[in-house]
Amino acid sequence: MLVNAYLHSRPMILEKKEDIIEAAGRIILQSGLNVLSIEQLELKMGISHKELSIYLRNDKDILIMLLISLESEIQQLIKDVVISNQSPEQELQNLFKSLNKLFERKPFYLDLIFDKHLEEKDPEIPEIINRIIKRAESFLIQVIDKGKQEHVFQAGTKSRYLVNRILVSFRLLMNEQRVAESLVRDIALLKSKSNAD
Repeated sequence: MLVNAYLHSRPMILEKKEDIIEAAGRIILQSGLNVLSIEQLELKMGISHKELSIYLRNDKDILIMLLISLESEIQQLIKDVVISNQSPEQELQNLFKSLNKLFERKPFYLDLIFDKHLEEKDPEIPEIINRIIKRAESFLIQVIDKGKQEHVFQAGTKSRYLVNRILVSFRLLMNEQRVAESLVRDIALLKSKSNAD
């Protein structure tokens, strides 16, 4: 919680924050999450340690910044769906289409959230992930309950069960997408290496 407050309390130029997130994403996609560090960001962005230390204290802050950014983007997607004031079925479709577009634009988020050791890297990370999950669950339950009242969804099935099924299915789909994109990147890397030889 301290790091989260620390990151939010600093004066951060939005463009610089986005530059850091973009550079961190490129590092994750090109070299993997384990390579992501302040030193790698300095190299990728062409800036000094002193300049980057204005925004990040350590390597864990990079992960927290990425997760907070993901959380913020998901919250905005949910707000956009709520504002659209459509049928429950359309709201679900719009949310998952928007999430899919987000992960297509920023596939490094998938590498981040599917990392097996992510939650071990800092005690704040599970808190952020739980906030994201709780927000998604809460919104989905609201939509499903609204759909049940409007007889769009079956009233006999518990909303929590439906939400769990939806989230598990979406998680599986996104993991398959991540693996496929990783394979495409690996093939492209092999091709470029064989062309260089």
